[in-house]
Order: sequence, then structure tokens, then C-alpha cells
Amino acid sequence: MTAQATNNMFGSEYEQELEVWLQRRFRYLCFAFILVSGFSLLMRVTMGVSTLASGIWLITTAGSVASLVIVIYYLTLRNWKTASRTQILAHASRMILLLGAASLVTQVFMVSFGSIFDGSQMLFLLFFWHFTACLFLPWTPRESLRPLVPLMIIWAVCVLTFGYRDNFFVSLLTVIFGTGVLIPGLGICSWRLSRHSQQFRREMVGRHFISMRQELARARNIHESMFPKHYADPHVEFDYTYLPMRELGGDFIHLNVGAQGLVHVVLLDVTGHGLAAALTVNRLFGELERIRGELPFAEPDEVLILLNRYINLTLVRHNIYATAACMTIDPYLSELRWAAAGHPPGFLRHSGGEVTSIESTAVVLGALNDHDFSTELSINAIEPGDELVIYTDGVFEVRNRAGQQYGLDRLQKLLDGKPPPRNWPQFITSTIQKYGAGRMEDDILVASLKFISPRVHDLERDGRDFDDDAATTVARVAEKLK
Repeated sequence: MTAQATNNMFGSEYEQELEVWLQRRFRYLCFAFILVSGFSLLMRVTMGVSTLASGIWLITTAGSVASLVIVIYYLTLRNWKTASRTQILAHASRMILLLGAASLVTQVFMVSFGSIFDGSQMLFLLFFWHFTACLFLPWTPRESLRPLVPLMIIWAVCVLTFGYRDNFFVSLLTVIFGTGVLIPGLGICSWRLSRHSQQFRREMVGRHFISMRQELARARNIHESMFPKHYADPHVEFDYTYLPMRELGGDFIHLNVGAQGLVHVVLLDVTGHGLAAALTVNRLFGELERIRGELPFAEPDEVLILLNRYINLTLVRHNIYATAACMTIDPYLSELRWAAAGHPPGFLRHSGGEVTSIESTAVVLGALNDHDFSTELSINAIEPGDELVIYTDGVFEVRNRAGQQYGLDRLQKLLDGKPPPRNWPQFITSTIQKYGAGRMEDDILVASLKFISPRVHDLERDGRDFDDDAATTVARVAEKLK
């Protein structure tokens, strides 16, 4: 992965890392240049005028002093801890440019004092400044070329002017091939940044992965706190099993037991998986709580109407839809009232062992606006021992190693089995996991509602007026949809 790709992935973290790295390396480069310039000056002083012509000795000594002054100036120019990467790169480019210019000026003055022009020596000096800077500075190849381009142009002019005067073609070839001295420095820049970005990416991925898993674990605890607990009274028993494909999922089940003993259950399957689907579930949970708080006697079809309206108003713009199965077990009337929107059929297993399916009564929530959306209420008489099994599509869409789906027919045959297990959700989930060899392509949620015995109505104790329930609820829903 390139440095730019890493920077795009981790944003400011990588930019800050490069900035700190460049601050440290620029100081090291300055110290290295001080040692080189100081050693060169010491050599000039030690050699003395006796070994060189006085004018040439003076020029070379002045060049070494100028290089030393330039480096010290940029080293002490500012507090590098507060400098940005752009500022450091600008100062580094100016310093390299001035050092190279000082070397070139020294060579030109040496020619004016009678020394033979040596283009290769000038080229070596440019190579030295560039290569040394690239050894220390973590900059890109393009950034390393900025101070060298004007210096190489000046060098080329000098070669074409003072070089092989009798053979312009040789001078031109020297200029063309001389630019190759920049290749080693460019290669080091490219290799270092590529290696550093890969190492940085691995470290950040590991660090962010651990942090992400910790955050998801906390989020899962909060998310799962919305799910109901096992419920049982002398008349109705409710249980479920939930296995998200990832840490968080888009399947959800909501339980509400009214003060009058009515058991309301809503099973939702939101489009998508993972965190986005879980956030959608959080919103729908709040809407379900509101509906049951304001309309405690709302029938399943009325709940679907309100949910469809909410999804149309808030979620459809994000291409989020949901299937839902809403049901109410009325232990007073021994009834199962059912309405479903685009959801797989529920299976009602009667006490005698026969299984019947209860189909969907509406389209997917969000597909139609509240004016076009319509649904029907399915009322089913139930007897003690009857049990309703509901689920999401991840149950029957699981595939085995051969790629074959489990399917609804196989699921219905499983429910036909005798004797029935103690816990249908756990039994079905275990069977599905074995069939898919532990592989999951979607969230899996299985729930069961078992009717145990009728509830005898006591108006004084339950506070329920059967004649007014339906009319009151319809009036409130109609008022809500105006």
C-alpha cells in the first residue's frame, strides 16, 4: 500500500506520524551536514595555503564556511516541535538549494581563478547533498526533486558553457546522463515511504482492530439489552434464540405484555448486516416502545401501518427497508392475531402435532407510502398446547457445503417431528448450524410463542373492556395517520 493510500485510510494519524518523523530526521540531517561541513573546513585549514593557490584556497574555505553557516542557521531557525510538515519540507528544500548553490558558486569562482572546470566534481556535490538528504528525510521523490531541479539546470548550463567546448555533443550527453545521479536518492525515498506506510498500516490496523472489537463488544451489550428475556406465565410462554452473523445484526424481536395479559410480539428483519442494521434496529425499537406506550391495544395490522409510516418518513431515503411479523396472543379469547409485511410464513404447531403456515399479509415495510400500504389481520383460534414458531430468513437460507439451501419445506418437516423438543428455538438453531457446518450468511433469529391455558376474564382485576378495545385503538390510529 502506498503512503498516499495509508494517509487516505487513517487520515490525520498518518499525517501526524510523518510530521513527527520528519521533525526528528531533519535535525539528524542538520547534524550530519554540520559534521561534513566542519570536517571540510578543518581539512582546508589544516592543508593551508601552501598546498593550493591562495585564491583557490580562500574560495574553497569560504565555501565550507558558507555551508556550515547555512546548516546552523536552519537548525536554529525555529522550534521544530511546533513546525508543521509543510514548513519543515520548505526549510529543508531551501537549505539543500542553498548548499548546492554554494557548491556551484565555489566551482564557478575556482574556474575564474584559473582552475580547470570539472563538471563531474560539481555533479558529485549535487549528488552528495541530494543523496544524503534522502538518506535522512522521509519525503516523497517529488518533494526531494524540488531543490535539485534549479541546481541541475544551473549545472547543465555550466557544463554546456565551460565543459567540452570543442565537442558540444559530448557536453549534451553529459547533461542528459548526468541526471541519473538523482536515481539512488529517489529510489531510497520511494522505498522508505512504502516500507514505512506498510508498517504504519499494520500497526494501526492492529491497534484499531483491538479498539474496534472492544467498542463492538460494548455496543453489543447495549444492543442486546433491548432484546426481551424469556417470558412465561400460566397462560403463555415465550422464548427465542438469536445468532448475529457479526457482532451486531439487523434481526430483532420485541415483546410487550399488557397489564391485561395480552402478549404482543413483533419480529423485525432490517435490510443489511452489521452496525448499520443494528443502528436501524435501535430506532425501530424506540418506535415500537412508543406505539405500545400510546396504543396498548393496537392490533398487529395497526402496528404494521404505523411502522410502515415511520420507515417511509425516516429510513427509506437511506434505502433501508424491513420485513416484520406482528402477532398477539389473546389468552382470554384463545386467539392468535397475526399480520406480516413481506416476512416468511409463521408455523403454528398444534397440540396434536400437525403444522399449518400463516402467510404474510402485506408487502415489505417502506416499499409503499402510508396511503397505499394496506394489510389484513389474520385471526386464528388456538388451543392449549399450540405453539407458534417464527423466524428470519437466515434460518432457511443457510447453505450446506454443497451450496444447497435448507429451505422452507425442510423447516416445516422439522416442525412435524414427534415428539417435540422442549425448546423449539434452540432445537431449530442447533439443526441449522449443523446443516451449514457452522457457516452463516445472515443473522439467525428463531422465536416461539406457546399457548398453555386460557385466561378467565375478571373485569375488576384486569380492567379490560372488550367492547371498547377495538374501537378505541382504531380511533387512535386513524388520528395518528391524519
